[in-house]
Amino acid sequence: MKYGFIGLGNMAGAILQGMHQSGRFGQDTLMGYDVDQGKMDALTRSVGLQAMVSEAAVAQACDVLVLAVKPQMADGVLDKLKDALDEKKLVITVLAGKPLAYYASRLTSGVPVIRVLPNLNALAGRSTTGLCVNEHVSQQQLALTTALFEAVGSVMTLPEAQATAFSALTGAAPAFVFAFIDALASAGVKAGFPRDTAQALAADMLMGSAALTQQSGQHPAQLIDRVCSPGGTTIEGMHALKALGFEHAVHAAVEAVMEKDRKLAQG
Repeated sequence: MKYGFIGLGNMAGAILQGMHQSGRFGQDTLMGYDVDQGKMDALTRSVGLQAMVSEAAVAQACDVLVLAVKPQMADGVLDKLKDALDEKKLVITVLAGKPLAYYASRLTSGVPVIRVLPNLNALAGRSTTGLCVNEHVSQQQLALTTALFEAVGSVMTLPEAQATAFSALTGAAPAFVFAFIDALASAGVKAGFPRDTAQALAADMLMGSAALTQQSGQHPAQLIDRVCSPGGTTIEGMHALKALGFEHAVHAAVEAVMEKDRKLAQG
């Protein structure tokens, strides 16, 4: 199988690194193009990428095309690819804010398209990825795409109506988590820990708490009760978070992301 990537930024690089490290794609060809020659050179060295001379050259040579350019570049790139894409090629897109209807309007009728919603945690092999498919995608193509993104984390298929909420909860929210880790680490520094120690403690605690949430099957509120002893120290911190609008701030942040995603989808 020949996999072609157009755009070789952080996300495409993470996917390619995951494919390479998984060992499941050793018999396949990985090719790609980016306007930045340095990105092509780096991936040629690290994963054996076959650097191509143009977007059209990638589209013509591959079986599976992964679009990973910036959303504002999409129109120009798809104009260059239109003649090279037909019902025999699978198009996988990780472009933010571009619904399946957008590709239906820009490509030849019958082209199978899978809209993929990954996140930056793919760089650590821990992306939470959503897949939305059009009516031309076969079960075999869906299975192939699932295997591709399982190389960088977990995968679920969902209706496109849920894509905006999924992107907010999994695509944007890592930034909120990084902000939380930074805030905890800064509080640790204030309390006397060196910055690197405080950050390591905060990140390790977060991973442990996430694992417990998944493994226990309990509602987070139940776990909160298990940490908060009556009249203890933790309940004081929880009351401070509530008084300062912690939950409301999270809800507002998610809604702001969803609103921006809706605007991008409208063009």
